[in-house]
Amino acid sequence: MASSPAPCAPTPSISKAEARAQGQAFADVYDKVAPSVVVLEVTTQADALADNPMLEFLFGPRRQHIEPPLFEESEGSGFIIREDGYILTNAHVIENASKIMARLRDGSRLPLTVVAVDKKTDIALLKAEAQGLPTISWGDSKAIRVGELVAAIGAPYQLDFTLTTGVISAKGRSNLTDTVYEDYLQTDAAISPGNSGGPLCDLEGNVIGINTLISGLNHSIGFAIPSRIAKQVSDALLKTGRVIRPWLGIRIETLDETPELQQMMNFEHGVLVRAIEPDTPAARSDLRPADIIVAVDEKPVTTAREVQQTILGKSIGQKLTLKVWRRGAREGAFLAIPIITAELPDDPTIARNGASLPTPTKPPEDAELSQKNLGLQFQNIPPEVARQLGVDEIGVIVTNVAPGSAAAVAGIKRRDVITAIGQDIVRDTKSFQEALEKLGTGEAMTIQVEREGKKTYAILKR
Repeated sequence: MASSPAPCAPTPSISKAEARAQGQAFADVYDKVAPSVVVLEVTTQADALADNPMLEFLFGPRRQHIEPPLFEESEGSGFIIREDGYILTNAHVIENASKIMARLRDGSRLPLTVVAVDKKTDIALLKAEAQGLPTISWGDSKAIRVGELVAAIGAPYQLDFTLTTGVISAKGRSNLTDTVYEDYLQTDAAISPGNSGGPLCDLEGNVIGINTLISGLNHSIGFAIPSRIAKQVSDALLKTGRVIRPWLGIRIETLDETPELQQMMNFEHGVLVRAIEPDTPAARSDLRPADIIVAVDEKPVTTAREVQQTILGKSIGQKLTLKVWRRGAREGAFLAIPIITAELPDDPTIARNGASLPTPTKPPEDAELSQKNLGLQFQNIPPEVARQLGVDEIGVIVTNVAPGSAAAVAGIKRRDVITAIGQDIVRDTKSFQEALEKLGTGEAMTIQVEREGKKTYAILKR
């Protein structure tokens, strides 16, 4: 006989006195914080939006008589961090702005100028020519716990100085936007258009985050940049006008998030090096694509976020050591790879012009053999091609990939330069074939590849 399910625990109720106390607490937060909140009136020139595909959707083709307005106006929120007029908001709130005005709760309006912007964290620092302004107090986003009560103040849907309340629903949210510098607080306090850039506060009235509307997500879920990051960024923008960050020049991925990679790499936990950017600290080290990072300076790491945060905590020019597992290395052995950090450039994306590759009229024997086994043709790298691609003449260059072949499925492309198979360095077509002959039929191999100057890898079965 099946047992009946256990009864659910009764929902706790609060007394009227407790409800009044909670309401009083939120009222106190509002009284403390609202005077330092500003509503941002942002005017954007239509010319700045000329390339925006939404214009044609909104106003029709330009050849029609209906023309877009000369200016567009929108609202956002912000808060005063210094009494001499410095204000924080989201960078996307003031993007392409030609004019920004701050409206205070007492009705006064102040013109603002943009001091500095950090797009990587979506934070902007603005300045009003004023003195004696009310300011916020910073709270500790690291100390706040999931379940604690919070309040947001802003201008949702042009409803100025609106208070919404809720709890911290989660911490450390990431992979929500295309930026890698994410560590959002999640809240069920309503965050709507117009709330962006405003403060998220604890019950003491201290700011623990900058509210951010994540486009495309359910509006019943709100997110905020934690004060730990916001204050670091604002301090840097106030001091130097920009945020200086260390980097290694690697693209990484949490191995646990991709079970198929775990199976292919035959390794359970760690952070996979997807690619290495050219002319970076990682490119000048012994680190390779497909290496799995398990520790940074002996501190264990299991997620890409942990690696990123650990590196961000280093200084420019500081030496660190990555502990990595490498496929094909002696079983049970880990490698210690030293790297010296460098400053993250404003635009780390490096593009190289593709070179025109010679197409042999008759593929050499080694190309025919490789075509038969892997589905790719290759040859030694001509000096002029090496110069155009910005690579050394060491390796073989892929001149053709058969559609649907093992090489194509693995993602190998024409113009890729193969530099290693497993632990074997590939210097030319002869060493490539010698490395292939060491592998058994059906055995998975890790192929090191240079593509447009970037080091990456492919895994395929012979």
